[in-house]
Amino acid sequence: MERVAIIYNPASGKRKLSKFIHTITSTLRNQFQDVRLYQTEKEGDATCIVNQVGSSVDYVIAAGGDGTVNEIVNAICLLDHRPTLAIIPGGTSNDFSRAIGMSQNPLKATDQLLEKQLRDVDVGKADDSYFLNFWGIGLVTEVAQNVDSDAKENFGQLAYYIRTAQTMGQAKPFHVQLDAGSVRIDEEVVMMIVGNGMFTGGVNVFFPKADIQDGMLDVILIKETSVQVFWSMLQSKLVQEPSIEEE
Repeated sequence: MERVAIIYNPASGKRKLSKFIHTITSTLRNQFQDVRLYQTEKEGDATCIVNQVGSSVDYVIAAGGDGTVNEIVNAICLLDHRPTLAIIPGGTSNDFSRAIGMSQNPLKATDQLLEKQLRDVDVGKADDSYFLNFWGIGLVTEVAQNVDSDAKENFGQLAYYIRTAQTMGQAKPFHVQLDAGSVRIDEEVVMMIVGNGMFTGGVNVFFPKADIQDGMLDVILIKETSVQVFWSMLQSKLVQEPSIEEE
């Protein structure tokens, strides 16, 4: 008997999963004998749920955004018995779900899960934290920490770029020493991003050729920021959030 735990964040991505979660659960129960739905209310809840049930289930489904996925991944990586992770995207950018080819329509993503096309993927680690998609320090961290839920509710992915423009002048350089085999870098930078997946905040301009199964991570160092650089990034490959009908 295959057991499934759905960890659902109702606050993710304009609460877009709220009108689908019961259909999603019913669809999964038609395929799996034991499907249990757990709802988070605050940061840390997903970690507690994984700690409680993660070792006793076959699949953990993250139903939410990138933050929900990241919290669940960090909890799973500490388990002795690790269940298979699946994602039903419900956030603002849903970067890693895009990287693994998931539909951004929650119902179609659920149908994809039923196909059980399993893949081994790389997982990065920085200090004691794990990441599936990317890890960064500098400007990227300041932006992520200062985008509130209201801004994401009103502006979607654009909230990250609006906040980038607001924060750009406050970026403070820091020193980086990087040793990657034959490549050694000793520089002052304002941002460092280590990528695993192709998408960062809905944009695939940073790591367009990233491969989540190649055993390697990609690194970008940015020495300085300017309005011109920001505008070029914004115009490049911003992924438009599709409607349910479009998907």
